[in-house]
Amino acid sequence: MIKKGFTLIELLVVIAIIAILAGILFPVFAQAREKARQTSCLSNLKQLSTAIVMYVDDNHETYPFCRKTNVGIWQTSLYSYVKNVDIYFCPSSWTNPDKSQSDFNILYNYAAGSNYGANAGLFGDCDDLAGYPIKKAARVKSPSNVMAVMDAGWYCVFPQAWLLTGYNPTYVPGMGLAGFTGPESLSAEAKVDYNNGRHNEGINVAYADGHASFMKSTEFVSQVFNDDKSDIRTSKNPMVPASW
Repeated sequence: MIKKGFTLIELLVVIAIIAILAGILFPVFAQAREKARQTSCLSNLKQLSTAIVMYVDDNHETYPFCRKTNVGIWQTSLYSYVKNVDIYFCPSSWTNPDKSQSDFNILYNYAAGSNYGANAGLFGDCDDLAGYPIKKAARVKSPSNVMAVMDAGWYCVFPQAWLLTGYNPTYVPGMGLAGFTGPESLSAEAKVDYNNGRHNEGINVAYADGHASFMKSTEFVSQVFNDDKSDIRTSKNPMVPASW
């Protein structure tokens, strides 16, 4: 008995069906991989938020500073509580940091590579003590609503003018989704981060009470800025501890 094979038309139909299925499934697989990276990042921020609470308890209810001489120092302050360099790097970030140096007391290799930024409104800023003084936990009226550390550029996020311009080390991923143009100084990869959002058009955020959660970048903007985006909100702003 002679077995009948596929005709050319049947073979082309099968190939077309496979191509259609691939076109449907590949984006789903990509989203699943990004969701896994988002979860890993959220775990990092959860551990950092716990470390912040421990640091505050051990240091007279005072938060660490976010930076000194344009170098992030909050990472060094928290390192003894996390003891893991990988905690400071988001698996979805565009950067490719050098993690070979294990001594986190020397932070310069990490300052430009860290993928999370501390809220200067909560932590304080050695480079601008007048604008961002050292903070006491007693000043934080509702720690579950006040942001501490989040997906960001290099080391800090400022609730004032720098955030409006998306200054290179302090930008929040996804700001472009909300209509901000971003700085020209951003690299091509950083601009994608800035324009699209790091995790499914959003960011992970650690809060002052020790919990962490995901939010859309557009939601972040709506909580921080006035409707016309000309200035930050003066009430219930998660970047400003005294506003809650």
